[in-house]
Amino acid sequence: IGLCLQKYKWATFRKTKAGIKIHLRLVFADQEDVYPEKITITDAKSNDRTQMESLIDEGGFMYVFDRGYVDYEKFDEYTDKGVFF
Repeated sequence: IGLCLQKYKWATFRKTKAGIKIHLRLVFADQEDVYPEKITITDAKSNDRTQMESLIDEGGFMYVFDRGYVDYEKFDEYTDKGVFF
């Protein structure tokens, strides 16, 4: 999400831009109902993979991520703990 650098200096992304990333863990209650269960907000510079620890905290569930979260070594660790992707 792009932000005004003059108002949000803490979210500096580039010399003239500010921005944040919102990382969500969604719950699919049924075919029609989906709601956010957990959220973290980081500056736009942060790598998505840094937020996996805060979003993945239970085994026995299936997690779906976009390619920004790809870390095969970490996925192997999670799979050993019963977490599936």
